Amino acid sequence: MSSSGGDMRLERNRFGNKVLAQVQQYEGIDSAEFDIEAFEVAFRFRDTGHGKIVLHTLFERCQGQPDQERRRRVADLLQAFLSEGEPDTWDSVVGRLRPVLRGSGRIHLDFEGFDSRQVMVWRPALPYLIEMIVIDNPRTVHFVTTVDLQRWGVDADRVFRSAHMNMAGLAMNTLEAFEPCTGIRVLEFADDDGESYVGSLPLLGGWLAGVRARTGVRPMVLLPGHLGMFVVLGAAEEQLPIFLEMAEEKYGEALRPLSPLPYTVDEEGELVPLRLPDEHPAWHALRRLEVGLASSTYRTQTEHLRADRFREEAVSELMHVRAPDGTSHTMTPWTDGVPTLLPRAHFVCMVTSGGEVVRVAWEDVVAHIDLTPVDGYDPPRYRVKDHPSAEVMACLRALPGY
Repeated sequence: MSSSGGDMRLERNRFGNKVLAQVQQYEGIDSAEFDIEAFEVAFRFRDTGHGKIVLHTLFERCQGQPDQERRRRVADLLQAFLSEGEPDTWDSVVGRLRPVLRGSGRIHLDFEGFDSRQVMVWRPALPYLIEMIVIDNPRTVHFVTTVDLQRWGVDADRVFRSAHMNMAGLAMNTLEAFEPCTGIRVLEFADDDGESYVGSLPLLGGWLAGVRARTGVRPMVLLPGHLGMFVVLGAAEEQLPIFLEMAEEKYGEALRPLSPLPYTVDEEGELVPLRLPDEHPAWHALRRLEVGLASSTYRTQTEHLRADRFREEAVSELMHVRAPDGTSHTMTPWTDGVPTLLPRAHFVCMVTSGGEVVRVAWEDVVAHIDLTPVDGYDPPRYRVKDHPSAEVMACLRALPGY
């Protein structure tokens, strides 16, 4: 083993033992073990069930960060199971429900050993982001699970509606901060203690449309971390590169990063990612941020799926590549005849049985092949096996690459 390889193993070992010590401190944990080879911490609850935290992505995120960052991230993972008390009746919790935005990787805490019904309640919100519901307790939060729904006798739609209704007062109060816009304004809505949930306001139907109506301009929203948000008003087209740089910088500084992308409101008043035409001077920068978020989110998902030793399908990786002109793209392989869970990518590299690689744009793949997202995956996965017929492959070979 090289010196650098040995140093990395020692560093990973120290990190894993720190996570192990933190997990063991929780009152609800009966026992926990750190496996350096699998690079994971497995734990058993005092009452029933067990789970594990795969450390690869956590280790990467915490590199160069203070121990506080690691402690925050591990605590966030464990909060899905540990709370201040068992959520009791619907009437006792409904007023404390709040919506939160989280990265799609948040759903990849291993549930092995738990009843299969005990999974967190979530729904897609934006590309690579999901909406979850928490019970706002005095000192911590409890992420709502399907077990909670069964105990309360309500469905997920009602829980989401109730959580949104609980934000109505905050939504009205914050709208008063917006006035007709002249020039550029950047408003920071801080939530350092995590008690106001102001960063969840863009999830509420009509809130961003209300900002647009009161200011007379199309707002841009930055959601770099789990807490708080920035709202940018009156930014001219030529100034967008400055705010993309700001979004990336704030994302890099966030203790619990969420997204480096800017968001805005569409004609129907819904929260959507900011889109730019290819010829826009900020398009390349925005594309790079989009690809970075996509590849990091799919990496977390890929590691989680590949860790399932009972999975029979191959799990394709999403790769971040750059074209000769510097444009960022995503790419993924599909080997003929191999059952595979395929991520959505800009380009699919179709590897034939003879070793030929046919690179095809995603739009052309779905135009010739019926691909349907598999339920339960965010970001989406598509179950594939054999390449299409020789005639279709000939058509795909004739198409231009990037």
